[in-house]
Amino acid sequence: MSWVPAEVVDHYRPGRGIAILTVRPVWPLAHRPGQAVPVRTPRHPDRWRWYCPANAPRPDDTIELHVRAVPAGTVSGTLVHRVRPGELLHLGPPADTGLRLVDGRDLLLIAGGTGLAPLRALVEQVAAAPAGRRVTLVVGSRTFVELYDSISLDDLQSAHDWLRLVPAFSHDPQAEPGEVGDALTVALDHRHGDQRVYVCGPPAMLAGSRLRLLAAGVPADRIHLPGQPSVPTGRVSVSARTWREWDDLAGVFDRPTDPEWDG
Repeated sequence: MSWVPAEVVDHYRPGRGIAILTVRPVWPLAHRPGQAVPVRTPRHPDRWRWYCPANAPRPDDTIELHVRAVPAGTVSGTLVHRVRPGELLHLGPPADTGLRLVDGRDLLLIAGGTGLAPLRALVEQVAAAPAGRRVTLVVGSRTFVELYDSISLDDLQSAHDWLRLVPAFSHDPQAEPGEVGDALTVALDHRHGDQRVYVCGPPAMLAGSRLRLLAAGVPADRIHLPGQPSVPTGRVSVSARTWREWDDLAGVFDRPTDPEWDG
């Protein structure tokens, strides 16, 4: 079998055009924080879209997906507006995006829109073994009202003294002085020399991020931006089962399709 059925066990809409779905695969899906998972709904069986789980692997095997409905987005619109608890989705083999922890350095995580999802998963990974690491998570949105995952983020910060949460508001006249600006601008005020920097967000945010970070003095080998998921050439293990070779599934994906960092 080249995909695993996953039941939608919770569907929450924290803001306009955004949904947080919690799904439970019928058997454990072996994913790592920062990876992307192809998702389809039986409502549109010929369309797959990439989403990054917003959590590290959990004891109950559930996976949290953050979805923004994009204009003319058949899959994203359906996931946000039509899918309900009890429905089944199909999940394909997880694939690497370039967002993975590589050593024990402090982290500066910079999120825009639903690009928050893989970075929150990295925070959960650190929470399992902090080892003295300090993490700053900068979350950008237009206004405070549009900061869609604020309750979960506050809970994470309250539970971990090594985590600092910094909001960045680009269009909120009531924002505090240190919170005014796009996420990358605000994040650079919290940079120190020993951090690895991870950025994830919509295309407009990612387009100039590497050049801005290099100009700010961040070494090139400490900058991590997401790329097109790296499809495995062999078989991907899912618990005790195995997928067919990826090519069997990749052929039915819409191409090109980037991970929906912001929808």
